[in-house]
Amino acid sequence: MSPVIQNVLGREFENLHPNLQWRYGIDSTSQLSQASHGIMESVYSSPVVATGLRHFGKRNAMPIRTSRLVPFTMHNYCYRDELGRESLAVMRSLNYTSGAHGLNSLLVDGKEGLVDYFGDGPELLWPIEASVDRHGSLVFESGPMRLLAGPKIGMRGFMAARMQYIEGWDENQNRFRVDATVRNPVLGELIHYRGWFTTRDEPCTLREIPDEAWPVRLESREH
Repeated sequence: MSPVIQNVLGREFENLHPNLQWRYGIDSTSQLSQASHGIMESVYSSPVVATGLRHFGKRNAMPIRTSRLVPFTMHNYCYRDELGRESLAVMRSLNYTSGAHGLNSLLVDGKEGLVDYFGDGPELLWPIEASVDRHGSLVFESGPMRLLAGPKIGMRGFMAARMQYIEGWDENQNRFRVDATVRNPVLGELIHYRGWFTTRDEPCTLREIPDEAWPVRLESREH
């Protein structure tokens, strides 16, 4: 199997900055994980998220607290799920002064393209279009968010929420940068997190992948 992002991007993968190619070049056969440490310079959660969508925060599907200069860790694990799909689990921990909060996602190379499941359940589904910008950064543009907890419905029209995620390399500081935003056409910005991190490879067999990297249930829905 090819790495998730490489398979989705195809030949465009070669346009990524070399450090992004390294970062997303591992797959389920590599016997490697990646450990990252950094600072979220800004984390924003709108009042709508903090009140109406608190359930998803508790399920590690979205940040629910606004803050600045938040230390965070991130661990990436690759495996093939029970449906044979190449998967990349991304386990984030935002270490607020009041305690750690998880923000976990599972990128899956689905039958019709890239799918990003968020939360422990998973709770949310984002269909993703991946591309490379002129700086060699990785760009994710999502379709409308789908809810997977409770009734499985799409959020469209004035209820739609779309995500943009950009990850690039900072040549001056010699580290990765991330900028993620979720917006609604009526309410505007609902969530953002942006900051920097460094990453290293670590040996990791399938048996060593932590239980938390696997969702509570296998979700076959991809759209």
